[in-house]
Amino acid sequence: MKVKSIAIASVLAAVFAGNAFAAQPESGEGPLFLNEAQAVSTLTREAVTQEAIANPPAVNGYDDATAGVATPSQVTRSAVRDATRDAIAHGFRVQSGEMA
Repeated sequence: MKVKSIAIASVLAAVFAGNAFAAQPESGEGPLFLNEAQAVSTLTREAVTQEAIANPPAVNGYDDATAGVATPSQVTRSAVRDATRDAIAHGFRVQSGEMA
């Protein structure tokens, strides 16, 4: 085959391959089930609202009532800096960077 024929053949192969993949569902949409049962909710809007008020969703990935509220630290910032300086002076190496 000539170079021109090879180029045209590769372009046509790419076009046909693209058409074959176009029939599939998009990412996150598959598998495509067309015969799923349709169910209608029997709950009223008022019942759903009352349930949401009674059991609110967790905020920021946790619920304060179940996780417990942490008590604030009594150590000051300057005390932490002084303790870190003393530890470094006595040979403690602070772990920092990518290999920490």
